[in-house]
Amino acid sequence: MLGQSLNDRYNHIVCKQPQRQGKGGLGQAMEEIHFKYHPNSEAKPDFEQAGVELKCTPLKILANGSMVSKERLVLNIINYIEEADKTFHTSSFWMKNNCLLLMFYLHEADKNMYDYVFKLIRYWEFPDTDLKIIMDDWQKIHEKILSGRAHEISEGDTFYLGACPKGSKKNAEMRPQPYSSTPAPQRAYSLKSRYINTIILDSVNHPDAYDGVELLPSQRAKIHRQIAQADNIVKSLADYHPAETFEQLIERRFKPYYGKTITEIEAQLGCKVSDSPKAISYTLCRAILGVKSPKIAEFEKANIQLKSIRLQHNGTLKEAMVFDTIKYVELMEEPDWESSKLFETLTQRFLFVVFRKSSDNIDNEAVLEKIFFWTMPVSDLEIAKSVWDDTRAKVDNGDYDNFIKQSDKLICHLRPKARNSSDLILTPQGVMKPKKAFWLNRSYVLDIVNSNISR
Repeated sequence: MLGQSLNDRYNHIVCKQPQRQGKGGLGQAMEEIHFKYHPNSEAKPDFEQAGVELKCTPLKILANGSMVSKERLVLNIINYIEEADKTFHTSSFWMKNNCLLLMFYLHEADKNMYDYVFKLIRYWEFPDTDLKIIMDDWQKIHEKILSGRAHEISEGDTFYLGACPKGSKKNAEMRPQPYSSTPAPQRAYSLKSRYINTIILDSVNHPDAYDGVELLPSQRAKIHRQIAQADNIVKSLADYHPAETFEQLIERRFKPYYGKTITEIEAQLGCKVSDSPKAISYTLCRAILGVKSPKIAEFEKANIQLKSIRLQHNGTLKEAMVFDTIKYVELMEEPDWESSKLFETLTQRFLFVVFRKSSDNIDNEAVLEKIFFWTMPVSDLEIAKSVWDDTRAKVDNGDYDNFIKQSDKLICHLRPKARNSSDLILTPQGVMKPKKAFWLNRSYVLDIVNSNISR
């Protein structure tokens, strides 16, 4: 099937097929037409004797010729009642998905599903160092199930393996959970899109796995540089202490530097961290974690958002936390909250690196207070949704002057993010307006920091 669509190979069958609905339609068609078996929802791999699960998933091609995932890879639905009694190796995730046959197709909006061409086909088994993080991810999901908090599960809880919403967006199917009378939204195990990108990127080293993607030598060299730019913190499982998670490993590596100034850390590590206050956090992380490449591989795979917090000498916080500029046209094209850019941003895993400025405000004399991982609680996501709803309604009405402000005392607000008065962006009304962004309120960020650095 590599380099072909179902219509290319099975036109005589496809022409008699109904147009299937939903994201799983192509996978079901592949099962029936190509592999000749009836789709099912059993907790076993599709090819049981081989222990292989089939997954069809979309990709897109960037200007440099590289392929990237269009979305997360949704796996099997989580039955909270049954999963509560499982261990990782008896879990529905592992029993069904420990070996995947991935069939990546190029998604083109104007094409019939049967005309999607398969560009990349390969088997995937999780490398040991990735599997360790995935096991930790599963354990976090499992702990919430066991504590009767399946309704509080968030994709931001984990790194590579997620538990994503599954079902109707407006009327999500609710499922019973053990140890609580509160029903929980239906969720499915999934591999996050940034993790899938690492699988795709790795495939450039396996030319027999992809087809129809013509790369110029300069493009291929750029992709190889991209691969080389990211280095792993964990070189082997021997880097972990017994029963240690990835988060605990990171915290252990940082702990000896708590209470030290940036200058002192530089001297201890024998390196120059950075001359730019904005770049200090990431370069400091790389130095402490022993990563010499420009990027940290595990952070790239998990899309960990590293945020530098600079407390004033007296413990106050001067700035709110800003996110990407809002693209008004794209905002109005978002079909629902869980498909929105803001939801995607706020459900990521954050790593806060907290410094306290010196009394004389010299950048390199700031002290490293603490680092901690954080995910926005589900209850706060509901408040953020109300801000997103309000923003969409006002953009739809062409009102760009009355967005929610920090003084409204919700957890987030909108305010300008423009270089000057000429820094504008297109609106759905066809006029240009000053750039703005979503910000987390200063008081909200300070509360997060204070509650974590006091632990």
